[in-house]
Amino acid sequence: VMELVRGVAITEFCDRHELNMHHRLELFVTVCKAVHHAHQKGIIHRDIKPSNVLVTSHDGAPVVKVIDFGIAKAIGQRLTDKSIYTRFNAMMGTPLYMSPEQAEMSGIDIDTRSDIYSLGVLLYELLTGTTPFDSERINSAAYDEMRRIIREEEPPRPSERLTTLGKLASTVDSGPRRTNVTLPRLVRGDLDWIVMKAMEKDRQRRYDSASSLADDVRRYLNNDAIEARPPSQIYRLQKLARRHKVILITASLVTASLLLGTGISIWQATKAISERNEKEVARQDAVDAQIEATDAQNQIEEFAERLKQANILVTSG
Repeated sequence: VMELVRGVAITEFCDRHELNMHHRLELFVTVCKAVHHAHQKGIIHRDIKPSNVLVTSHDGAPVVKVIDFGIAKAIGQRLTDKSIYTRFNAMMGTPLYMSPEQAEMSGIDIDTRSDIYSLGVLLYELLTGTTPFDSERINSAAYDEMRRIIREEEPPRPSERLTTLGKLASTVDSGPRRTNVTLPRLVRGDLDWIVMKAMEKDRQRRYDSASSLADDVRRYLNNDAIEARPPSQIYRLQKLARRHKVILITASLVTASLLLGTGISIWQATKAISERNEKEVARQDAVDAQIEATDAQNQIEEFAERLKQANILVTSG
């Protein structure tokens, strides 16, 4: 009852036909339009990956088909009377292409931006030949660790990954996108920011639709200014703080304790110095009073002596 698509995965098609970057991006724009069409019909795919994006040739031109809506989610409507459902605490999707909110496993608030993330991963793979996170690491990681990686770790930008692959050329398959030494320079900049915007952990910072993502890729192809921009320094600091929350809290507590201890020490030292100064002033006042008393006593004795001499002079006539 379904259309038979005689095609291959989009990544395999690009490699087999040695498509350059421009043609890869053109195909990707078509994928975005197909996903946007599904979104307009109220369907979220939730499992976009190369094996679900097939490419076949028709009259010599590549035709993209997005397939396998097996775990698709209807937006605000039921697919059929026996609509597919997500089991409680079941993580639906493919981990390498899964959005952070899918890895949360709640399944309550998955929207079209989850597919935008997966499209970003697909674009990442079309540009670099590999996924943002290493497949061996994801496959060998424990369940909770895998979810943590997806939700918290930031993957390297595509240009950085291409540079790494260039250094490890002996351990990876050769191909047109990997052996071209100019490719990292071509990807660096606009394409980096387009991919990373689509793959933002915070879905509010992603493209709001697959059509917007396609439009930005089209702007790049037309040498126009793109909408994706590098995140601000404040946002980077916030991301750093969230990634190292425990270390930051510990350091903050230690710093606060040190500052508090230093403050108390300074206050006690200031108080001790003040008391010492007060005692010194009091001692000096006492010394001054003693000197004044001695002077007064000397004056009295001198006055008494003069009075005695005066009485003698008066008596002697």
